[in-house]
Amino acid sequence: MDEQKTGEVILVGAGCERGLMTISGMQALKKAEILIYDDLIDPALLEEIEEGCRTVYVGKRSGAHSMKQEEINRMLAEEAKRGRCVVRLKGGDSFVFGRGGEELLALRKLGIRCRVIPGITSAVAVPEHMGIPVTHRGAAQSFTVVTGHTATEQEENYEALAKLRGTLIFLMGIRSLKEITERLMRFGKDPKTPAAVLTRGFTAAEERIDGTLGTIAVQAEQASTPGILVVGETAALDLREGKQGTGQREEPDKREMRDALKGCSATVTGTRSFTERMADRLEERGASVLRRPCMELVPRTEQILAALKTGDYRWIVFTSGNGVEIFFRHLADAGFDLRGLWGIRFACIGSGTAGVLRRRGFAADLIPAQYTAKALGRALGETVQEGRVLILRSEDGSAELTDALRERGIPYTDLPIYKMVPMDKTDGIPWRKRGNKPEGGTKEEQEPVSEGKRWKAETDYIVFGSAGCVRMSIAKMEIPDRVIPVCIGEYTAEAFRRETGREPLVAAVYTAEGIAAVMEQDFQRRRQGRAESETV
Repeated sequence: MDEQKTGEVILVGAGCERGLMTISGMQALKKAEILIYDDLIDPALLEEIEEGCRTVYVGKRSGAHSMKQEEINRMLAEEAKRGRCVVRLKGGDSFVFGRGGEELLALRKLGIRCRVIPGITSAVAVPEHMGIPVTHRGAAQSFTVVTGHTATEQEENYEALAKLRGTLIFLMGIRSLKEITERLMRFGKDPKTPAAVLTRGFTAAEERIDGTLGTIAVQAEQASTPGILVVGETAALDLREGKQGTGQREEPDKREMRDALKGCSATVTGTRSFTERMADRLEERGASVLRRPCMELVPRTEQILAALKTGDYRWIVFTSGNGVEIFFRHLADAGFDLRGLWGIRFACIGSGTAGVLRRRGFAADLIPAQYTAKALGRALGETVQEGRVLILRSEDGSAELTDALRERGIPYTDLPIYKMVPMDKTDGIPWRKRGNKPEGGTKEEQEPVSEGKRWKAETDYIVFGSAGCVRMSIAKMEIPDRVIPVCIGEYTAEAFRRETGREPLVAAVYTAEGIAAVMEQDFQRRRQGRAESETV
């Protein structure tokens, strides 16, 4: 008889954003059978769970609790007793005001196996990210982390805190700024001590407000939450790139690129690989990005080898990096000797696709000046002298490519080697994509998904990675007028116009870099316009 499976609970610290999740934490997330998560985690982490993992939201914000702590403890224990791997995901670190210790002790008291994967706490990560080191030679040799909530059973000893020479870090204290600062000064802390309030760290809306202990409460009176109060000599430092105190200043053009989209938010939709690649480009420029993959790629490789063996092909044409990867992976799996490609030339629709081909050890012989199917067809028509052309692409590829070849009388085979299918009915919303609904949370979150369910874009921009993405997802989303649509190319833009009647931004160069560039131009123009209107 099979031994009954033993469940466990893993307390995982999520850090402050997806990039600050530890490798061990990510591995635990992927093995979770049920995920119980809090507020203040990067939504992109929910994309890492495997199919079939159930999600339960138990967040607490500003006194509004979706579930009491005792109920959370009971749920953790019950799920583990059923033999499941339960991941308890908390923002930052589970033991830094995350009540992870309470949960661990409650579980061990019941004999539940429980282990901890530490996370990067916001108490260190947010100040560091925003230019304040928690310790610094000559300024602070220690730091103290304090809860900013004043309505606690065990009041902090402000007399002792005021005497400390190191950095004081108050978490969750934005609403208690006046009370905290007055208590420190009452017990002798110099009102001229540098202080800073850091709000919404690692998001597009992050803000740093600098002042002193005596002025910061007034300066940050309208500060948004969540936020951190830093008090001490290190709060006078700003070690961000390009700021004073960094030593060697960053070159202006590099600094401008990294800040070009600071304060901007964007939703990226398309395949998972595209959303990751595009999100990385935008985040490098300072944007806050929400990843919403809406479709998956399904390879169709059964005819590739037959085509290579039977066709007299002199050219192989790729219209995407996906096609390149599928082609070469299939050849490797089939044991194909790449010397069999001798004499074949390669054409790619753009530099991005050519870059993927280059990583496979082959250079593109032809890239059109414009990265479109029509331009690629024309370029092939002007270049191909003899032999057949093998086109390896998606099954819904543009007819403009083959029309151009047909007009020139060039023989070709248009071989679909992959197709795009929608991610269930959910356009990348993690719990809905997997057929699971979150338990707890808001009423809206608990609503079952229906065929007509729509999600609302809330960011400044929304990026579409293909015409197929537009067709698959546009009926299931609401794009308010204030949200600016951005399309990777004219073919995608035309699909968007047909579906919505709206005019999107279109990248001049049909790559992730091209999208980032057109967004930068638009964002800077709008920011300049706002600044001019405020001075009038």
